Amino acid sequence: TRCLSDWSSDVCSSDLENADMENHSYTNTGNLALVSPLQAHGTVVPTAPENLGPRVLELSSILQTTLDIENQINLFGKEIQRYLSIDGLVYTPPGSEQKMIYGREASHRATYDLKLEQTSLGGVRVYREIPFADKEITALENLLCALVYPLRNALTYKHAVELASRDPLTGVHNRMALSSSLQREVDLAQRQELPLSMLVIDIDHFKSFNDEHGHTFGDDVLVAVSQTIANTVRRSDLLFRYGGEEFVVMASHTGEQGAMLLAERIRENVSALQTVRGRSINVTVSVGVARLQEKEPAEAFFERADKALYSAKRNGRNRSLLG
Repeated sequence: TRCLSDWSSDVCSSDLENADMENHSYTNTGNLALVSPLQAHGTVVPTAPENLGPRVLELSSILQTTLDIENQINLFGKEIQRYLSIDGLVYTPPGSEQKMIYGREASHRATYDLKLEQTSLGGVRVYREIPFADKEITALENLLCALVYPLRNALTYKHAVELASRDPLTGVHNRMALSSSLQREVDLAQRQELPLSMLVIDIDHFKSFNDEHGHTFGDDVLVAVSQTIANTVRRSDLLFRYGGEEFVVMASHTGEQGAMLLAERIRENVSALQTVRGRSINVTVSVGVARLQEKEPAEAFFERADKALYSAKRNGRNRSLLG
Protein backbone atom coordinates (compact mmCIF):
# COMPACT_ATOMS: atom_id res chain seq x y z
CA THR A 1 0.00 0.00 0.00
CA ARG A 2 1.26 3.46 -0.96
CA CYS A 3 0.26 6.63 0.92
CA LEU A 4 0.31 10.10 -0.56
CA SER A 5 -0.01 13.51 1.04
CA ASP A 6 -1.20 16.76 -0.50
CA TRP A 7 -2.50 20.07 0.82
CA SER A 8 -5.99 18.75 1.46
CA SER A 9 -5.82 15.13 2.57
CA ASP A 10 -4.05 11.86 3.22
CA VAL A 11 -4.74 9.24 0.57
CA CYS A 12 -4.04 5.53 0.77
CA SER A 13 -4.00 3.55 -2.44
CA SER A 14 -3.04 0.00 -3.36
CA ASP A 15 -0.03 -0.47 -5.61
CA LEU A 16 -0.53 -0.56 -9.34
CA GLU A 17 -1.46 -3.88 -10.82
CA ASN A 18 -0.42 -4.49 -14.40
CA ALA A 19 -2.71 -6.79 -16.31
CA ASP A 20 -3.07 -8.06 -19.85
CA MET A 21 0.42 -6.87 -20.75
CA GLU A 22 0.13 -8.52 -24.13
CA ASN A 23 -2.61 -6.03 -25.01
CA HIS A 24 -0.76 -3.25 -23.20
CA SER A 25 -3.62 -2.57 -20.77
CA TYR A 26 -2.67 -0.78 -17.58
CA THR A 27 -4.96 -1.08 -14.59
CA ASN A 28 -4.77 0.55 -11.20
CA THR A 29 -7.27 -0.86 -8.73
CA GLY A 30 -7.24 1.27 -5.62
CA ASN A 31 -9.13 2.18 -2.50
CA LEU A 32 -9.16 5.95 -2.16
CA ALA A 33 -9.91 6.89 1.43
CA LEU A 34 -9.80 10.45 2.70
CA VAL A 35 -8.52 10.37 6.28
CA SER A 36 -8.05 13.91 7.58
CA PRO A 37 -7.19 17.39 6.30
CA LEU A 38 -3.57 18.58 6.46
CA GLN A 39 -2.19 22.05 6.78
CA ALA A 40 -0.23 23.51 3.87
CA HIS A 41 3.40 22.61 4.01
CA GLY A 42 6.50 22.98 1.88
CA THR A 43 6.77 24.78 -1.42
CA VAL A 44 4.40 23.89 -4.22
CA VAL A 45 5.74 24.09 -7.77
CA PRO A 46 2.69 24.65 -10.03
CA THR A 47 4.28 22.93 -13.01
CA ALA A 48 5.03 19.72 -11.10
CA PRO A 49 2.04 17.33 -11.47
CA GLU A 50 2.87 15.56 -8.19
CA ASN A 51 2.50 18.84 -6.23
CA LEU A 52 -1.13 19.74 -6.72
CA GLY A 53 -2.17 21.13 -3.32
CA PRO A 54 -3.55 24.51 -4.47
CA ARG A 55 -5.00 22.94 -7.60
CA VAL A 56 -6.81 20.34 -5.52
CA LEU A 57 -8.34 23.10 -3.40
CA GLU A 58 -9.29 25.07 -6.50
CA LEU A 59 -10.86 22.03 -8.13
CA SER A 60 -12.77 21.17 -4.96
CA SER A 61 -14.21 24.70 -4.90
CA ILE A 62 -15.34 24.37 -8.53
CA LEU A 63 -17.02 21.02 -7.87
CA GLN A 64 -18.89 22.43 -4.89
CA THR A 65 -20.77 24.84 -7.16
CA THR A 66 -23.29 22.08 -7.96
CA LEU A 67 -25.09 19.33 -6.06
CA ASP A 68 -26.07 17.51 -9.24
CA ILE A 69 -23.88 14.39 -9.40
CA GLU A 70 -23.81 14.15 -13.19
CA ASN A 71 -22.81 17.81 -13.45
CA GLN A 72 -20.08 17.20 -10.88
CA ILE A 73 -18.65 14.28 -12.85
CA ASN A 74 -18.68 16.28 -16.08
CA LEU A 75 -17.01 19.22 -14.32
CA PHE A 76 -14.40 16.92 -12.79
CA GLY A 77 -13.59 15.32 -16.14
CA LYS A 78 -13.33 18.70 -17.85
CA GLU A 79 -11.23 20.33 -15.12
CA ILE A 80 -8.68 17.53 -14.62
CA GLN A 81 -7.86 17.68 -18.33
CA ARG A 82 -6.17 20.99 -17.50
CA TYR A 83 -3.59 19.02 -15.52
CA LEU A 84 -3.67 15.47 -16.90
CA SER A 85 -4.22 14.01 -20.35
CA ILE A 86 -7.24 11.66 -20.24
CA ASP A 87 -9.79 10.49 -22.81
CA GLY A 88 -12.68 9.91 -20.46
CA LEU A 89 -13.95 8.60 -17.16
CA VAL A 90 -16.85 6.58 -15.80
CA TYR A 91 -18.44 7.05 -12.37
CA THR A 92 -20.62 4.36 -10.76
CA PRO A 93 -22.64 5.51 -7.70
CA PRO A 94 -22.67 3.25 -4.61
CA GLY A 95 -25.20 0.42 -4.78
CA SER A 96 -26.16 1.25 -8.36
CA GLU A 97 -25.55 -0.15 -11.82
CA GLN A 98 -26.13 3.26 -13.39
CA LYS A 99 -23.00 4.75 -14.92
CA MET A 100 -22.20 8.40 -15.56
CA ILE A 101 -19.81 8.83 -18.48
CA TYR A 102 -17.57 11.74 -19.41
CA GLY A 103 -15.66 11.48 -22.69
CA ARG A 104 -14.95 7.97 -23.98
CA GLU A 105 -13.38 4.71 -22.96
CA ALA A 106 -9.85 3.85 -24.10
CA SER A 107 -7.26 1.06 -23.88
CA HIS A 108 -5.66 1.97 -20.54
CA ARG A 109 -7.45 2.69 -17.30
CA ALA A 110 -7.03 3.53 -13.62
CA THR A 111 -9.80 2.36 -11.31
CA TYR A 112 -10.59 3.54 -7.78
CA ASP A 113 -13.18 2.92 -5.10
CA LEU A 114 -13.92 6.16 -3.27
CA LYS A 115 -14.51 6.07 0.48
CA LEU A 116 -14.91 8.68 3.18
CA GLU A 117 -14.97 7.62 6.83
CA GLN A 118 -15.75 4.03 5.76
CA THR A 119 -18.71 5.22 3.65
CA SER A 120 -18.63 4.16 0.01
CA LEU A 121 -18.97 6.99 -2.49
CA GLY A 122 -18.89 4.75 -5.55
CA GLY A 123 -16.18 4.04 -8.08
CA VAL A 124 -14.27 6.01 -10.71
CA ARG A 125 -12.47 4.61 -13.74
CA VAL A 126 -10.27 6.95 -15.79
CA TYR A 127 -9.37 6.07 -19.41
CA ARG A 128 -6.72 7.06 -21.94
CA GLU A 129 -4.99 5.57 -24.96
CA ILE A 130 -1.43 5.58 -23.56
CA PRO A 131 -0.25 4.13 -20.22
CA PHE A 132 -0.14 6.30 -17.11
CA ALA A 133 3.30 7.17 -15.76
CA ASP A 134 3.85 6.92 -12.00
CA LYS A 135 3.85 10.70 -11.56
CA GLU A 136 0.56 10.88 -13.49
CA ILE A 137 -1.01 8.29 -11.18
CA THR A 138 0.15 10.42 -8.24
CA ALA A 139 -1.42 13.48 -9.87
CA LEU A 140 -4.65 11.61 -10.57
CA GLU A 141 -4.92 10.39 -6.99
CA ASN A 142 -4.41 13.92 -5.69
CA LEU A 143 -7.03 15.25 -8.10
CA LEU A 144 -9.46 12.57 -6.95
CA CYS A 145 -9.14 14.03 -3.45
CA ALA A 146 -10.87 17.14 -4.78
CA LEU A 147 -13.86 15.04 -5.78
CA VAL A 148 -14.45 13.23 -2.49
CA TYR A 149 -16.11 15.88 -0.30
CA PRO A 150 -18.23 17.52 -3.05
CA LEU A 151 -19.35 14.06 -4.16
CA ARG A 152 -20.26 13.10 -0.58
CA ASN A 153 -22.36 16.27 -0.30
CA ALA A 154 -24.08 15.60 -3.63
CA LEU A 155 -24.90 11.99 -2.67
CA THR A 156 -26.27 13.16 0.71
CA TYR A 157 -28.42 15.77 -1.03
CA LYS A 158 -29.68 13.22 -3.56
CA HIS A 159 -30.64 10.84 -0.75
CA ALA A 160 -32.49 13.62 1.11
CA VAL A 161 -34.40 14.61 -2.04
CA GLU A 162 -35.35 10.98 -2.65
CA LEU A 163 -36.63 10.62 0.92
CA ALA A 164 -38.65 13.82 0.57
CA SER A 165 -40.18 12.59 -2.69
CA ARG A 166 -41.23 9.19 -1.30
CA ASP A 167 -44.49 8.32 0.39
CA PRO A 168 -43.45 7.06 3.84
CA LEU A 169 -46.21 4.43 3.99
CA THR A 170 -45.99 2.74 0.59
CA GLY A 171 -42.45 3.71 -0.45
CA VAL A 172 -43.54 4.87 -3.92
CA HIS A 173 -43.13 8.44 -5.20
CA ASN A 174 -45.43 11.00 -3.59
CA ARG A 175 -47.56 13.87 -4.86
CA MET A 176 -44.68 16.34 -4.68
CA ALA A 177 -42.61 14.06 -6.92
CA LEU A 178 -45.52 13.83 -9.37
CA SER A 179 -45.69 17.62 -9.60
CA SER A 180 -42.05 17.83 -10.66
CA SER A 181 -42.02 14.72 -12.85
CA LEU A 182 -45.22 15.36 -14.81
CA GLN A 183 -43.99 18.46 -16.64
CA ARG A 184 -40.59 16.89 -17.30
CA GLU A 185 -42.10 13.73 -18.82
CA VAL A 186 -44.57 15.72 -20.92
CA ASP A 187 -41.82 18.00 -22.23
CA LEU A 188 -39.61 15.03 -23.07
CA ALA A 189 -42.37 13.13 -24.88
CA GLN A 190 -43.39 16.18 -26.92
CA ARG A 191 -39.81 17.10 -27.78
CA GLN A 192 -38.96 13.57 -28.94
CA GLU A 193 -42.44 13.00 -30.45
CA LEU A 194 -42.89 9.80 -28.46
CA PRO A 195 -46.12 8.47 -26.92
CA LEU A 196 -46.77 8.98 -23.20
CA SER A 197 -49.75 7.65 -21.28
CA MET A 198 -51.09 8.20 -17.78
CA LEU A 199 -53.12 5.91 -15.54
CA VAL A 200 -55.00 7.30 -12.54
CA ILE A 201 -55.98 4.46 -10.19
CA ASP A 202 -58.38 4.55 -7.23
CA ILE A 203 -59.13 1.76 -4.73
CA ASP A 204 -62.88 1.07 -4.81
CA HIS A 205 -64.82 1.52 -1.54
CA PHE A 206 -61.59 2.05 0.39
CA LYS A 207 -63.39 3.75 3.29
CA SER A 208 -65.06 0.43 4.14
CA PHE A 209 -61.68 -1.14 5.03
CA ASN A 210 -61.02 1.61 7.56
CA ASP A 211 -64.58 1.50 8.93
CA GLU A 212 -64.73 -2.27 9.31
CA HIS A 213 -61.17 -3.14 10.33
CA GLY A 214 -59.51 0.10 11.46
CA HIS A 215 -57.00 2.46 9.91
CA THR A 216 -54.05 0.14 10.48
CA PHE A 217 -55.62 -2.47 8.24
CA GLY A 218 -56.49 0.26 5.75
CA ASP A 219 -52.78 1.13 5.64
CA ASP A 220 -51.96 -2.54 5.03
CA VAL A 221 -54.35 -2.55 2.07
CA LEU A 222 -52.70 0.56 0.62
CA VAL A 223 -49.28 -1.06 0.89
CA ALA A 224 -50.50 -4.31 -0.69
CA VAL A 225 -52.15 -2.50 -3.61
CA SER A 226 -49.16 -0.25 -4.21
CA GLN A 227 -46.82 -3.27 -4.25
CA THR A 228 -49.12 -5.04 -6.69
CA ILE A 229 -49.10 -2.04 -9.02
CA ALA A 230 -45.33 -1.68 -8.70
CA ASN A 231 -44.87 -5.37 -9.57
CA THR A 232 -47.11 -4.99 -12.63
CA VAL A 233 -45.67 -1.88 -14.30
CA ARG A 234 -42.35 -1.80 -16.14
CA ARG A 235 -39.17 -0.57 -14.50
CA SER A 236 -39.25 2.45 -16.81
CA ASP A 237 -42.76 3.43 -15.68
CA LEU A 238 -43.19 5.93 -12.83
CA LEU A 239 -45.55 5.16 -9.93
CA PHE A 240 -46.87 7.80 -7.51
CA ARG A 241 -49.26 7.87 -4.58
CA TYR A 242 -51.29 10.94 -5.44
CA GLY A 243 -53.20 11.07 -2.19
CA GLY A 244 -55.38 8.89 0.01
CA GLU A 245 -56.17 5.74 -1.95
CA GLU A 246 -55.29 7.17 -5.37
CA PHE A 247 -52.22 6.26 -7.44
CA VAL A 248 -50.80 7.54 -10.73
CA VAL A 249 -48.67 5.70 -13.30
CA MET A 250 -46.84 7.48 -16.10
CA ALA A 251 -45.99 5.04 -18.87
CA SER A 252 -43.42 6.36 -21.34
CA HIS A 253 -43.26 5.10 -24.95
CA THR A 254 -46.81 3.79 -24.48
CA GLY A 255 -49.84 4.53 -26.65
CA GLU A 256 -53.55 4.02 -25.95
CA GLN A 257 -53.62 0.27 -26.62
CA GLY A 258 -50.59 -0.46 -24.47
CA ALA A 259 -51.89 1.78 -21.67
CA MET A 260 -55.27 0.03 -21.64
CA LEU A 261 -53.57 -3.38 -21.54
CA LEU A 262 -51.48 -2.19 -18.59
CA ALA A 263 -54.55 -0.81 -16.83
CA GLU A 264 -56.35 -4.15 -17.23
CA ARG A 265 -53.35 -6.08 -15.91
CA ILE A 266 -53.23 -3.83 -12.85
CA ARG A 267 -56.96 -4.18 -12.28
CA GLU A 268 -56.82 -7.99 -12.62
CA ASN A 269 -53.76 -8.36 -10.40
CA VAL A 270 -55.31 -6.24 -7.65
CA SER A 271 -58.53 -8.24 -7.88
CA ALA A 272 -56.47 -11.40 -7.42
CA LEU A 273 -55.36 -10.29 -3.95
CA GLN A 274 -57.03 -12.65 -1.52
CA THR A 275 -55.45 -11.89 1.84
CA VAL A 276 -53.67 -9.00 3.51
CA ARG A 277 -51.87 -9.72 6.78
CA GLY A 278 -53.70 -13.05 7.02
CA ARG A 279 -57.14 -11.50 6.64
CA SER A 280 -59.38 -12.30 3.67
CA ILE A 281 -59.97 -9.34 1.42
CA ASN A 282 -61.98 -8.37 -1.64
CA VAL A 283 -60.33 -5.32 -3.19
CA THR A 284 -60.75 -3.81 -6.66
CA VAL A 285 -59.58 -0.66 -8.43
CA SER A 286 -60.96 1.67 -11.07
CA VAL A 287 -58.56 3.11 -13.65
CA GLY A 288 -58.70 6.18 -15.86
CA VAL A 289 -56.37 6.22 -18.87
CA ALA A 290 -55.22 9.04 -21.14
CA ARG A 291 -52.61 9.39 -23.87
CA LEU A 292 -50.80 12.70 -24.21
CA GLN A 293 -52.07 14.69 -27.18
CA GLU A 294 -50.01 16.96 -29.39
CA LYS A 295 -49.14 20.25 -27.65
CA GLU A 296 -51.37 19.30 -24.69
CA PRO A 297 -50.45 21.05 -21.41
CA ALA A 298 -49.46 18.77 -18.53
CA GLU A 299 -52.41 19.89 -16.40
CA ALA A 300 -54.94 19.07 -19.14
CA PHE A 301 -53.29 15.67 -19.67
CA PHE A 302 -53.71 14.79 -15.99
CA GLU A 303 -57.27 16.16 -15.93
CA ARG A 304 -58.36 13.89 -18.79
CA ALA A 305 -57.02 10.80 -17.04
CA ASP A 306 -58.64 11.89 -13.77
CA LYS A 307 -62.02 12.44 -15.48
CA ALA A 308 -61.76 8.99 -17.08
CA LEU A 309 -61.22 7.52 -13.59
CA TYR A 310 -64.39 9.12 -12.25
CA SER A 311 -66.31 7.92 -15.31
CA ALA A 312 -65.13 4.39 -14.50
CA LYS A 313 -66.31 4.77 -10.91
CA ARG A 314 -69.70 6.16 -11.99
CA ASN A 315 -70.13 3.26 -14.40
CA GLY A 316 -69.85 0.55 -11.76
CA ARG A 317 -66.20 0.56 -10.60
CA ASN A 318 -63.66 -2.25 -11.09
CA ARG A 319 -63.06 -1.19 -14.70
CA SER A 320 -60.69 0.80 -16.92
CA LEU A 321 -61.84 3.63 -19.17
CA LEU A 322 -59.97 5.69 -21.75
CA GLY A 323 -60.29 9.46 -21.55
